[in-house]
Amino acid sequence: MAVSQSSQDYLQGLFGQSGRTAVVTGASSGLGAEMARALVSAGAHVIAVARREHRLDALRDGAGGLAGTVTTCVADLGTDAGIDAVAGAVRDRSGCDVLVANAGTAEVGNVESMDDESFSRVMALNLNAQWRLAKALFPALVESDAGRVINIASIHGILAPVRPGLAAYAASKHALVGLTRTQAVEWAKHGITVNAIAPGYFPTEMTAELLASRAAKRLQQFVPMDRFGAPQELVSALLFLASPASGYVTGTVVPVDGGWSAW
Repeated sequence: MAVSQSSQDYLQGLFGQSGRTAVVTGASSGLGAEMARALVSAGAHVIAVARREHRLDALRDGAGGLAGTVTTCVADLGTDAGIDAVAGAVRDRSGCDVLVANAGTAEVGNVESMDDESFSRVMALNLNAQWRLAKALFPALVESDAGRVINIASIHGILAPVRPGLAAYAASKHALVGLTRTQAVEWAKHGITVNAIAPGYFPTEMTAELLASRAAKRLQQFVPMDRFGAPQELVSALLFLASPASGYVTGTVVPVDGGWSAW
């Protein structure tokens, strides 16, 4: 049955992104690329940020014919120059309505054995860079009629990891959840909502080796739905939190994990 034009207008008014500019970090692959495509499909102009230029170019070229458009921004968010590059891209667009802070990394090491440098690298990208980028884009978000920050956390940001070696990653994602809630409280008076999505295990470059190993079967036992997620299953949560429809939702963490965090 065809959807009536009035229904299309209603849904576009709730969840559409036409006329809005969104920054998506870590957009060169995996969940970041999927989220960037979803926002473009909903009509946004997406500033896609990552270090791999050829991957960003492929994302931009593949968005032809969608409702929105893509601008690429090659940047290392662990550096001052990288933060400045994203802020410059936002100035070129004369604004930013949505920040999807997805860039992240993981290094394996137990609490008692991980070296200082590895721990610091994970914290620097997964936490410090998110804070610094949000701070740099704050003036633009204030100017938006519906400023939205969506931090991509993890189920390991609300629960302890069930496998060893994720001390730094879990610490960084727990801290990101704390930053999310603090930003939400401090920025509410500016009309900016700040929320987090906490994905379970999804097939990405970061998880490809793990999910192809024998350990995957044990991990899957922690998912009540008895399967890992598909990247497109993050889209509904993303579009809701990015949209004007979520104007009274802030400081929340939305698990998208097949029920993992419900145990």
